[in-house]
Amino acid sequence: MLIDARHRRWMAGSVLLGAVATAGYVPYRREAVDGLTGSTGPGLAFGVAAAGLILFETALNLRKRVPTWRVGAAEIWLRGHIWLGLLTVPLVLFHSGFRFHGTLAALLTVVFFVVVASGLFGLALQQFLPRLMTRWAPGETVYEQIPHVVKLLRVEAYEIAAGVCGPIPEAAEESTESERIRTNPRRAREVLGWREAADPAEGSGPLRRFYLEMVRPFLQGNGQTGPLADPGEAERTVEGFCRLLPPALHEAARDLAEVAAERRDVAIQRRLHHWLHGWLFVHVPLTTALLVLLVAHALLALRYSF
Repeated sequence: MLIDARHRRWMAGSVLLGAVATAGYVPYRREAVDGLTGSTGPGLAFGVAAAGLILFETALNLRKRVPTWRVGAAEIWLRGHIWLGLLTVPLVLFHSGFRFHGTLAALLTVVFFVVVASGLFGLALQQFLPRLMTRWAPGETVYEQIPHVVKLLRVEAYEIAAGVCGPIPEAAEESTESERIRTNPRRAREVLGWREAADPAEGSGPLRRFYLEMVRPFLQGNGQTGPLADPGEAERTVEGFCRLLPPALHEAARDLAEVAAERRDVAIQRRLHHWLHGWLFVHVPLTTALLVLLVAHALLALRYSF
């Protein structure tokens, strides 16, 4: 979620509540002989407030899992998740009096701050990664469709090469997939319409080698290794092969290079997507752990209170 003008009220409200909490903490801190702790009245109040906000934060997961749960718009929940989540930081510190006694309290605090840090990291990524994705991979693909798109790129490259060089037995997998798509009326539009040449075009040997040694392995891989992974080196490689080809076949070589460029874009998009969402694999499980530790902390506090 981008931090924009729509966050101003949430930001101002959180800052105001934080200032009120600080104003309530400082006098008690000065007057308390042993310092403010979670067992004192003010400390308990800060703890209850922090726990309530943490419960609200974890409720966002329920909101995402139950789309039909019409309790406020998702964007409002996300804004509240960000700014009220930050508000919990001073409340937790005020609750403890900046001192963490006992293994459970220390563990709870560590997990809490890791959750906050991972959330801030994810929020920071969301401010610039989508723009990078648009700039570096302009032909954006739905993430779940990437394997299908890569398969179609492999078929497209085969059809370009086979349309000039004739059937290529070494690429039997791509040939079979191309034929399967062609014989399915619903999918026929997914391919270019190239047909395997009955006989190889004169001087097409270097193009066949370019496809088998460079393009096909690149499309089969992750799109991040090999001469075609770097745009500059890819251009030099293509130009080198073009010098070995008759002028009439230069277009086919450059078409293969375009397919490789699309594969690069897809690889970049996939990598950026992993960065954009990978932090959740830390944030979400630790949030669950935080909730469990919070319940244990509350039960332990109640046990020693009576």
